[in-house]
Amino acid sequence: MTRLSHVAKIASLAVGATLLLAGTGSAQIGNGAQTIEAFPSGQSSASAPVGPGLSRLPTTTPTVTPYASTGGTPPVGNAAGAIGESGVGSNAYGLNTSYKWPYTIARVAVTGAPYNTTNGAAVPVSSRPYRYAGKLWMRFGSSWYVCTASLVKKGVLITAAHCVHNYGQGQAGFADEVRWYPSNYAAAGGPFGFYTGQSWRVPTPYVNGTDTCQTGATGVVCNNDIATVRLAPRNGAYPGTTMGGWYAYGWNGYSFLATPIFGNATVAAITQIGYPVAIDNGYQMLRGDSFGKFIAMTGSNGKALRNTQLGSAMTGGSSGGPWLVNFGTAPVVTGSASLGKAGTVGRNIVVGVTSWGYTTVGINVQGASWFGQNAEFPLASYGAYGAGNIGKLMQDTCTANPGNC
Repeated sequence: MTRLSHVAKIASLAVGATLLLAGTGSAQIGNGAQTIEAFPSGQSSASAPVGPGLSRLPTTTPTVTPYASTGGTPPVGNAAGAIGESGVGSNAYGLNTSYKWPYTIARVAVTGAPYNTTNGAAVPVSSRPYRYAGKLWMRFGSSWYVCTASLVKKGVLITAAHCVHNYGQGQAGFADEVRWYPSNYAAAGGPFGFYTGQSWRVPTPYVNGTDTCQTGATGVVCNNDIATVRLAPRNGAYPGTTMGGWYAYGWNGYSFLATPIFGNATVAAITQIGYPVAIDNGYQMLRGDSFGKFIAMTGSNGKALRNTQLGSAMTGGSSGGPWLVNFGTAPVVTGSASLGKAGTVGRNIVVGVTSWGYTTVGINVQGASWFGQNAEFPLASYGAYGAGNIGKLMQDTCTANPGNC
């Protein structure tokens, strides 16, 4: 954190951008990479959305974005702090034998009634650290869609931009209403009910359609498919207070490592959480585990395009779900053992959110926009909030709404 405080002074001098707010009227999007905040539009729905809901996951083909694209070396990673606590079988890889990326996937909920409770469906879904993830509902006009989102501040979610905005459609592209159901494990939701989105914020390159994207996959494989959702408190308390914590987030490849074991590719062990509609109707929280690989490409505009890919059987509905490193509760070493470098610190760190998948069922690989410095958000520090796209997005969210952070 000492390094963060040092670079924060530099960033405060380098960043003088005016925040762009969008209310019920129109807002002008200025030059340069900023973020823009939207608010609920029209009258709120009188009843809860009815599942399973519609997917918003963008897809592409291997001819456009190749599986196992060329890797690269990202900047040095780091992570922000968090409050609170910082057994699946292998599914091997997808059905397409040309695309073999190992992963595991399973329901988070246990089978049957566990010890000391009668509701196995809520265990460990409603426990920390799983409870900080949940199902996201978004209404565009009269249609409800589903994604996944996770808590990274006491009243702030991180999700994918495409969950709350239609790429390149400006002010008209924003969702009209957003709700979050943490620990969702049934058609009716979960033990914490739902929280209402007060506003959602998206990088302007995504809003105005100028983001760096893969040729042939504009609005699908891009640099800045990330967004925040600001939640309203319920009964005077934000969800992070009620649930006892939230995830941290990292940037520039926090926990990634270039190693000869993987052919010098830059990789990390990643846990993915999501609610894909095609599995369990999107009602059950799923956990996937795989190695994530840093991908360096050149976008259609000639600028550097940075993504992460991993093996996953998840589909639409998993969009916006967290990609976490060092997931779970740290054990205590009581003998001759080592948890490795930073084994007991820096846990439950979000380093990406599910952004896109492939059109063909069986190519079980998904991608995410890289959290950190890129062509649109090049600074190494946006105040104390981190580098690049995630740093700018969190800086604008928390500066405009300090109560949520």
